[in-house]
Amino acid sequence: MIQTDLSIIIPVYNASKLINRCLDSIFNQSTQYQFEVILIDDGSTDDSIELIKARKEPNIILYQQQNAGPSTARNKGVELSTGKYCAYLDADDYWLDGFIEQTIKFLETHKNCIAVNVAQRHLTISGEHISPVCYTKYKEPLILNDFFSFWAEYMHVCTGSVTIRTEIVKNSQGMRQDLRITEDLEFWALISTYGEWGFIPKILFVSDGSDVTQSQGWLNKMKRRWQNAPSIEEWEKRIITHLPKQSESYKKARGRISRNLTYCQILSDRLSLSRHEAIKYGHYFTKDPIGRLMNLAKYTPLTWWMLAKFLKYREYHRKLN
Repeated sequence: MIQTDLSIIIPVYNASKLINRCLDSIFNQSTQYQFEVILIDDGSTDDSIELIKARKEPNIILYQQQNAGPSTARNKGVELSTGKYCAYLDADDYWLDGFIEQTIKFLETHKNCIAVNVAQRHLTISGEHISPVCYTKYKEPLILNDFFSFWAEYMHVCTGSVTIRTEIVKNSQGMRQDLRITEDLEFWALISTYGEWGFIPKILFVSDGSDVTQSQGWLNKMKRRWQNAPSIEEWEKRIITHLPKQSESYKKARGRISRNLTYCQILSDRLSLSRHEAIKYGHYFTKDPIGRLMNLAKYTPLTWWMLAKFLKYREYHRKLN
């Protein structure tokens, strides 16, 4: 029996527009490693299933379930996996050639590492291409001395950029199914507590779902995300049980997450909660213009209310390409 080196887990929900691009990017990889592609259909109502079934590759596994969200789909994919390693890829994203070969080779070489990620290019809704700054600062793959310190500075990890040892994923109990926003960030933070993390400074992953986002309605999609943003206390409850102490680097990384969750809480009219979060964690917010405004406005309910009015106007009148 041929050993499966990598299980690639793809949640699918109304992804017919880009699913073939995603799958082509996998099957066009130049690699010596054996892989399986596990597609979890999360209750699609378009022709995604028909497109997947039309594929001729033998190592595709299709599982259909009622709509339950991406975390549930990814966890089901892990349950079905047989690979030594696993990677997640969203149906509207894709890999560049070398992702499979280079991430597995890194983990095979560095036995103490439990995960490794590559640099990514992200196409925003406004049409910008963004890559983490660390991509230009490093020339060779490296093992991170302090994951949280590196993450706090660069926020270098995203779904589709990571390959993880499957045994670690299963030991972690997978992604939290109760989180419908930042569930991936919570998962990376948790996984990092199990061992060393590697970074390959090459762009081998592209996040490019702008067409799908626009077709589904950008504002409606974001409203759902804003409403689902948890408090930091709720977000970190699983992580802190794995940390012997909350290091300064963890507090900085948590501050970046909190700044984003606070923004979502403001936009979903949870002003009391969001102001409480800003007061408690604002010291570690990123020093971008919005983070600075939050720290200026947090001291009184009136200034916080004024900030909320400004931010909602800004989002509801955003110009999209």
